[in-house]
Amino acid sequence: MDGLQKIYQSTTLRVILVGILALLLLIPVGMIKSVVFDREVNRNSAIQDITSNWGNEQVIAGPILTVPYDSFKTVDGKQIKEISYVHFLPEHLNIETVVSPELRSRGIYDAVVYSSNISFSGNFEKLDFLALGINSQYIHWNEAFISVGIPDMRGLEDRTNFNLNEEELSFISGIKIDEVIRNISVYDTERFDPYFVEEKMVPTISKEGNASGLSVDIPARTLYLKNNFSFNLNLKGSERIAFVPVGKTTDVSIVSDWPTPSFDGYFLPDNREVSEVGFTSDWHILDLNRNYPQSWTGSSYEIYNSSFGVSLIEPIDGYQKSERSAKYALLIIALTFLVFLSFEIFNRTRIHPIQYILVGLALVLFYALLVSVSEVLGFNLAYAVAGVSTIGLILLYSLTVLKKRRFVIIEGGVLIFLYLFIFILLQLEDYALLIGSIGLFLILASIMYLSRKVDWYSLDRFGNS
Repeated sequence: MDGLQKIYQSTTLRVILVGILALLLLIPVGMIKSVVFDREVNRNSAIQDITSNWGNEQVIAGPILTVPYDSFKTVDGKQIKEISYVHFLPEHLNIETVVSPELRSRGIYDAVVYSSNISFSGNFEKLDFLALGINSQYIHWNEAFISVGIPDMRGLEDRTNFNLNEEELSFISGIKIDEVIRNISVYDTERFDPYFVEEKMVPTISKEGNASGLSVDIPARTLYLKNNFSFNLNLKGSERIAFVPVGKTTDVSIVSDWPTPSFDGYFLPDNREVSEVGFTSDWHILDLNRNYPQSWTGSSYEIYNSSFGVSLIEPIDGYQKSERSAKYALLIIALTFLVFLSFEIFNRTRIHPIQYILVGLALVLFYALLVSVSEVLGFNLAYAVAGVSTIGLILLYSLTVLKKRRFVIIEGGVLIFLYLFIFILLQLEDYALLIGSIGLFLILASIMYLSRKVDWYSLDRFGNS
């Protein structure tokens, strides 16, 4: 029994024991991380349910003028005729878009959806079939059509017509062929962090190749002319709206009252203004900026690869910040235990390992409170509530353990500093690593400075005496 008492009184062994207890507390921290992951998966599932009923993200491609023609190939010495297609893009395309977002809720989760009013105008130059090696006698003049790709047709709110040279032509649903416009309907999941992931829906070209959108048959006489066009779309969608720059010059403007846009895709806007009341943005794109020409035959190009647009994101993701804050759990536990250990060693205040564990569990419980409260009140307010609750609980408990008010005040000051420091790091996305590294360096330097004159061997001998 005396041997066990001497082992516990050894300063070195006490430091090792406290270090082991701190590492063991990472087990419940890992369990809380898994809870954060599960809650985010539930959130993403709820958002997917909302957007699937309202309308998915929209990536609009068009208008594209397609003309069928007879082509010939030789098989086993015989000449076979088949129908091929030549595609022409507008000389100029102007798109003006007003996006009206709103939040739709399912339980405690919100999803960003929108209604948009999109005005298209522009012109097609006189078609040059000879440049593509197509003889006019093989062209099906009466079967030409114009198509507009729309991934989720459920979002179309009103019937619309296509105005060609001041002549109203009726749209029909669907695309006659899928050589150019193919449905963006398959979604993959990108995972970034190997333990805790952010699930992101990434559009890819449908493997089935089924076309989704609108088509309009055009009179044969228009193929000999320069054609001006215009049409409007009232389109619903969710989270993102984007366009494919099919014009030789494409001018796009997007206006919305959403205050936190994320501009993405192949091109960023030339001009943008973002404020608390919304944003305006515009793009000017040339055919030289993309990787496909103004006209071609067959299905040689994937035009969706050049799409660009804007995502309507929510400014704060509480799950990501909660997960990031949990990464600093070991720092808070270690420094809190270090303060208790210094009181125990230098002021002869005996603290039992069970008391260390209880304080450590209170520190771990902070993250459970943070996640659960942030789902209701938002991250910043949840951080304040969880921080005040955790610090208050530890300080009240420390009054009975340390038995000296000044020790409790020192402990409270350390905890407040640590939680404020981590909160600041969570707000600094770009400079978090820099500020965090500097902060940790200063903390370590302070500990080394304060303990520079300590004779650890004498403390160990005193503990065993």
